[in-house]
Amino acid sequence: MIKKIAATLGAVATLATIAAAPADALPAKNFGTANPTTIGERCANPGDTGQTIKIVRTYFDSSAGSWTVSNYNDTPLPITRSVTETKTKTWNVSAGVDFPILELIHISISTSYTDSQTYEVGEKIGPYDLAPGKTGVLRAGWVVSDFEGQKTVCNNDHTWQGTGQTFTATLPAERHVEISTRDNIKWS
Repeated sequence: MIKKIAATLGAVATLATIAAAPADALPAKNFGTANPTTIGERCANPGDTGQTIKIVRTYFDSSAGSWTVSNYNDTPLPITRSVTETKTKTWNVSAGVDFPILELIHISISTSYTDSQTYEVGEKIGPYDLAPGKTGVLRAGWVVSDFEGQKTVCNNDHTWQGTGQTFTATLPAERHVEISTRDNIKWS
């Protein structure tokens, strides 16, 4: 009976070793920005690393220029404005980011993000038709998104966990012109 118990325990120990071998056989791997992750989601190999990223807010930055034009004619007026000063929007990233964040944003959010966009001197904005009796305000700039993220690690329970190493970024999504109109003011 003792021989039978010892043989059974030996077989169980061997099975336990075989069952544990695949987890030990895969070394931890840093997938870098090619591994966007979601905290709490399932992961395959404890020790693997990645990052999370999300858009915090998106807004219009009109810092490229603003023009106001009134149409006192009886017909539509095509509005065209020239950029008189070069304006460039570049992205900002918090300290401590040691990977190319644009790659992660391209993978996670969209392929349209770039690292800088410019309005050049002499570039034309318009034409936009302004209706008779209206005043138009043209504002040129960028649609901008603020991002935040965190480095992650695959935990022993096979879920992605945050490491506490956070980062932020601000990136222009696209050049944008905003046009608003109102009734003309009658000046005395």
